[in-house]
Amino acid sequence: MGKLKQSDLDRLKKEGLLSESAEKALKQTNSVSKKTTTPKRFIKTKNGTFVSPSLYFRGGRGLEASEEMLKFQSEYDKLVNKYTTTNNK
Repeated sequence: MGKLKQSDLDRLKKEGLLSESAEKALKQTNSVSKKTTTPKRFIKTKNGTFVSPSLYFRGGRGLEASEEMLKFQSEYDKLVNKYTTTNNK
């Protein structure tokens, strides 16, 4: 079974279909996703196609990031913001 997005949970609460206790129970059972969305970044190739850069640490799924990894990610994010745009038009 999948997880509910926070926006779906908010909508159900607003419409009166979900009580405070039910919301709390869903959050305690990890049934609400915590992933936040960020705007996609693009860079233009020589032939005019837009591509999106990405970074991941192969073999690191489920492991706690080290200070060096966090520092590297921070520097990578600075480069991505410097050389890319959120508009792919």
